[in-house]
Amino acid sequence: MATSITRTKRGKGRDIAAPSRPTQKDIALAAGVSQAAVSLVLNKAETPSVPPATRTRILEVAQELGYRPNHPARMLRSARTMTFACVIPDITNPFYPGLVRGLQTVAAPAGYDVLIFDTDGRPEGEVRAVEWLLQGRADGVVATFFHLRASQLAVLSRNGIPLVRLESQHKPDGPLAIDSVYIDNVEAAAEMTRFLIARGHRRIAMIQAEFGPSQRRAQGYGAVMRDAGLSPDFITDSAYSEESGARAMKRLLERKERPTAVFGASDVLALGAMEAARIAGLSIPNDIAIAGFDDIPVAKLLGLTTVRQPEFDLGALAARTLVRRLLPGGLEAPGKSHELKFEIMKRTSA
Repeated sequence: MATSITRTKRGKGRDIAAPSRPTQKDIALAAGVSQAAVSLVLNKAETPSVPPATRTRILEVAQELGYRPNHPARMLRSARTMTFACVIPDITNPFYPGLVRGLQTVAAPAGYDVLIFDTDGRPEGEVRAVEWLLQGRADGVVATFFHLRASQLAVLSRNGIPLVRLESQHKPDGPLAIDSVYIDNVEAAAEMTRFLIARGHRRIAMIQAEFGPSQRRAQGYGAVMRDAGLSPDFITDSAYSEESGARAMKRLLERKERPTAVFGASDVLALGAMEAARIAGLSIPNDIAIAGFDDIPVAKLLGLTTVRQPEFDLGALAARTLVRRLLPGGLEAPGKSHELKFEIMKRTSA
């Protein structure tokens, strides 16, 4: 077992032995390896020059000695903050914790912390986030931007800050280090609409928000409805919230001929619609079927039929992309668009 390391402090008339913070040199001596090998392993560098057995031994000795990285010193050496930012439109939306958790799972072993910036889904909030990032607050960013376009975000990559956007569709590869991760929102919404039609529904309304991915999801829904000879029925409210979903559903229920199924462009919209339907005395799905989009944790508990987005996997993929971008030469490659798969979760609400 490795022994503790002490240093001597000069006191009044006596020497005082005090614990000393172990260094990489101490680890190298205890493990019988070079300091260069210790540096490579502790800085998460993947290199064949350090055999797996040696890597394991270094990590074991580091743990025995109680080694902790000197974060400020590392920042000074690398001119980095060792931090990723996650820019999201609504910290209360249950979709985003899974995304952040996936990001953290990859970022932490690579030596990066994660900060969250909430834009409230507003243009001015997104502009403020970009200004904040340009102050050197983070080395890279994973973000959902509803209002700013690539041309407005290019300033980040020009300043050496790689960006991975959470998108609703494939984005063409571009010359800047702006990547994207996405599921095909058009096809996902189309698949859900086909499912509802197959269940016998002909009057299917879609509740959407004024911005964000609603446009792509509405596109998929509308195309399938028209192909089936049915009329798309859109009702729009201000935001992705249960309150917006409830308001929209109340408007639908005031009609003389109400829809037999409602497709929310997000789960929180669908949950608001479910609550309004129940308050009106309707049975789900006997009187009206309801479907959503995202598969937030509460969706399974409430039996909500929905489109599952793999938010954890989206966050993890985005983090891996940032880590690669921050390797030497990583910012020189053009941006890439990375697709993950969706799934229709068939539950009791439809």
